[in-house]
Amino acid sequence: MPPAPTTNNDIAPPSFLNGPQQPELLRDELLADIFEATARRTPEKIALIHGTRQLAYGELDALADRAASRLIDAGVLPGHILGLWLPRGINLLIMQLAIAKTGAAWLPFDADTPVDRIMVCLDDAEAVGLISCTACADLLTGLNRPSWLAETLLTALSEPTRRRQGALPEHPAYVIYTSGSTGKPKGIQINQGAICHFLRSENAILGIHENDRVYQGFSVAFDMSFEEIWISYLVGASLWIAPREVSADPEALPVALTEQGITVLHAVPTLLALFAREVPSLRLINLGGEACPPALVERWAQPGRQIFNTYGPTEATVSASLAELQPGQPVTIGRPLPNYGLLVIDPAVETGLRLLPCGETGELCITGPGVAAGYLGRPELTAEKFLANPWASNAQQARLYRTGDLARIDLAGNIHCLGRTDDQVKIRGFRVELGEIEAALCRQPGVGTAAVLLRHDNDVERLVAYLVGDGDAPPAPGDLRSALAESLPPYMVPVHYEALPEMPRLTSGKIDRKALRARPLEFTAALPGESDLPATPAEEVLFAELGQLFPGQALRRGADFFADLGGHSLFAARLASALRKHPVFARFTVRDIYQQRTLERIAIAMTEAGSTREVSEAAWTPPSLFRYWRCGVAQAMAIPGLVALRMMQWLAPFFAYHFFTGDPGDSIPFAVFVAIIAFLLATAFEFAIAALAKWLLLGRLKPGRYPLWGLTYFRWWLADRLIEGAPTYMFSGSPLLVWWLRLLGARIGRDVIIGSVTARAHDLIRIGDGASLGNAVNLENVRVERGEFVVGAITLDDNAYVGSYAVLEGNTRIGAGGHLDGQSALSDGTVIPAGRHWTGSPARDQGAFEPSSLPPRPAAKKSRLALENLYFVLGALATAVVFFIPVFPTFMLIDWLDESYPWMQSDNVPIQLIKYFLLACPATAVLILCTVLLSAALRWSLLPRTRPGRWPVHSNAYCSRWTVNQIQESSLQVLHGVYATVFAPFWYRLLGAKVGRDAEISTAQGLIPDLLTLGDETFIADAVLLGDEEIDGGWMSLKPTVVSRRSFVGNGAYVPDGTVLPENVLIGVHSRAPENARTRTGDTWLGSPAIKQWAGEQRA
Repeated sequence: MPPAPTTNNDIAPPSFLNGPQQPELLRDELLADIFEATARRTPEKIALIHGTRQLAYGELDALADRAASRLIDAGVLPGHILGLWLPRGINLLIMQLAIAKTGAAWLPFDADTPVDRIMVCLDDAEAVGLISCTACADLLTGLNRPSWLAETLLTALSEPTRRRQGALPEHPAYVIYTSGSTGKPKGIQINQGAICHFLRSENAILGIHENDRVYQGFSVAFDMSFEEIWISYLVGASLWIAPREVSADPEALPVALTEQGITVLHAVPTLLALFAREVPSLRLINLGGEACPPALVERWAQPGRQIFNTYGPTEATVSASLAELQPGQPVTIGRPLPNYGLLVIDPAVETGLRLLPCGETGELCITGPGVAAGYLGRPELTAEKFLANPWASNAQQARLYRTGDLARIDLAGNIHCLGRTDDQVKIRGFRVELGEIEAALCRQPGVGTAAVLLRHDNDVERLVAYLVGDGDAPPAPGDLRSALAESLPPYMVPVHYEALPEMPRLTSGKIDRKALRARPLEFTAALPGESDLPATPAEEVLFAELGQLFPGQALRRGADFFADLGGHSLFAARLASALRKHPVFARFTVRDIYQQRTLERIAIAMTEAGSTREVSEAAWTPPSLFRYWRCGVAQAMAIPGLVALRMMQWLAPFFAYHFFTGDPGDSIPFAVFVAIIAFLLATAFEFAIAALAKWLLLGRLKPGRYPLWGLTYFRWWLADRLIEGAPTYMFSGSPLLVWWLRLLGARIGRDVIIGSVTARAHDLIRIGDGASLGNAVNLENVRVERGEFVVGAITLDDNAYVGSYAVLEGNTRIGAGGHLDGQSALSDGTVIPAGRHWTGSPARDQGAFEPSSLPPRPAAKKSRLALENLYFVLGALATAVVFFIPVFPTFMLIDWLDESYPWMQSDNVPIQLIKYFLLACPATAVLILCTVLLSAALRWSLLPRTRPGRWPVHSNAYCSRWTVNQIQESSLQVLHGVYATVFAPFWYRLLGAKVGRDAEISTAQGLIPDLLTLGDETFIADAVLLGDEEIDGGWMSLKPTVVSRRSFVGNGAYVPDGTVLPENVLIGVHSRAPENARTRTGDTWLGSPAIKQWAGEQRA
């Protein structure tokens, strides 16, 4: 029996603080009860947002009920433990809630947790099974226990929903495994009553409410995620789940938080410190997981915003204390939460528990309803860390937990945390037992003894491994890093390794860690020949900065920043920040490191970032306010005319039709005929006005720099608006578009094929014979820079090729036979030499283009060309007229309703406006229905199914493809409201595409319906160019395009024809899908050319 507890009150009161006593927060409830109460109260309130997918509380409740019912059918009961292993997203949170609804507990894993570690934890927890997803299905073999896929659990039920029975607050709610000092992770089990109390207790201070929008960024394997997710569920707030590529990017994240209107941010201080910009919408910042620097408070504090610092280990249910931080005041961990207690004892407990006086430093202990029962299957460790509380004043304080943290309580009652008493550390918010890393090191061949420390040297936090070889020298650091990465999470792999002849030890025989910590790190230069010498100014800067992050490590051009040097997201951010301090690299971003990865490519990216931005830093004078407002007034005067011209195409036939149908005996067919003629004349008038404006207003624009807001700028602006107003979609992919561009001043050679193009200064565009331009090409040869309007020329020589979604700035040129891939950008002043192949954004040389990859250009007879020209002219007119015809049933419906109900007649103008506005609703429905039926009838009655293959551009196959595209483009003018709705998949199926269930499609462009397959639950975002035809060298190639189940294609992405994306693949915003051979299930690809995001950095 331990000696009786003592206190020492001779100098100061004892170090025992109690939080406010609020017994009303202690309730007989479960996590599922808390959520269900909110779902009943606010079923229509948005609960979760991820990308364009949203779930209201009622929808989330129903989906979780569905999955929970299946789990209960499978035998899952209260008290059971279920593993939870899914990538971040809405389905992960649905599965978490479903487990809660069964009354069971979840055991969460990061998406990148090694399978071996998952199996160890499942075995240790005696889990009854694991919930995962199809993307991980191949990795679930050998679990020796049941597994369920989220996609299966969410399918519709054919029987009544089953509910949990017999669940109690004493049952476990979740189990979280932290690193174990013996090399084996240890599981901490938190019961339902404890976590429910915590949610109410902490929010009694934080005050999060249902009108908040909360950022959800933590891994569910980190218990701070409860503050994000379940406090939001408690009050009915909305959670925004960031995409992986945003949550891992400290530059993009604050921008996204602002765009999403996030009001509450829970974060580790390290993440907040990396934010380069303010987030004005934040009213509450809750920090935790590691020490908070005072400078962070100074930077982020502002009126109307609260900043909190929370403290608490997993063993005490997330957090136990909280401080509201103020600038200019010390950062502490505050005071206990309601119903919690904190006390400081003498760490030498062998002689009994002794409560220290205020001001003395000792071991911090926690008591209250949040203290866990102990460690799963570890009775000895439980007995060591969880003790009976001799100072308890109520039943909730019967036990205390020894945190292992050093702390003191000042006379004002604030707690100061001062470090650790043992070797447990926190790395980027994760608790890590250094002993687990040491055990993994000692398992490696050639390692005799190992010690690992978390060190702070030169303001850099790094894990350092000290090694003594087993006979010979220990393995090379790179080999050890690769071996450890197979069994440990990325944040647990040491960055720096030092070989020692022997390990310093205490007289007890234990490793002398103080001696190791006092030992200066041996940042000796790499051996001669180990490091490459910098060969360019960019490499000199890069190698110097890397030497600060990775002292003593060999720096080779081919070394991977992540895999070889041991970099991680915070090091990437530090490197980018350091490089930006050099003026020439001021616009280098952390994204470049992720995309380029190797030191050689990072240096090249630095060079290009500097060379493309060599803008004179000489002082410049912004345009005068007089010129600014003068131009603004002129634009304001022009806007009504521009709007009227855009409306004329519809208003002219509307008034023509009603003029000839106003009297008894008027002929409806004649009125329809006149309206069609009016429509065609109005359309021709738009083209004529645009062409006249180009030549009368602007004339020939010459290359150069002009004053911004000046006369030349205004003339260009007005002509550009009028040209953009012309319905050039009618000409896409045909010689008509070439003729139109020539009319506007472009010099275009023979046999040029242009899909669709946006051009800014037509006079300065020259395209040689036989050139090919894809769809949505942007010839952006006009830009605004430093108070000037800059105009440049674009030249494409004979047989040049520009892929879809490419962007060319001014003063660029593609030599004869040169190729610029789709989703590439050619920056100002760049020249692609003849016969070279460039790709990427910014574009880079990929080598010589191989002409033999294409057959010889097919010849076409003059008679064939004449017939084709006639076909395109008549086809453009016919599709324009045919897709205008559905407007007449709407006119007739409005007239019929107006005449059939005399009470609708009125001479009052406001009433007439309201009447026609209301009548427009059923009329629009008729217009949409007629357009859909007409499109389907034309598609399936007149045109054959498109087959994959290669055909000359002067062929019937090309004409057929062009006609299908005309149907899609013309129908889009009416059906644009259908896109990004639940009806979009039905529309694409009607055109011939294979679209799986629950697929979501926004505004996909360029697709070939017969050759497109979208799997179940795929997501196609806005402005995606999806599998359009490839036209090069006089040939058109068509290939099937497949986006498999649950894959995501981001806004503005380009998916070339022939692409096959496996399941669960993410293609980032404005990224190009990679070649098929490079893509695997579950990959994330960003940029152009596509760079695979490293698995260790996908975790948010």
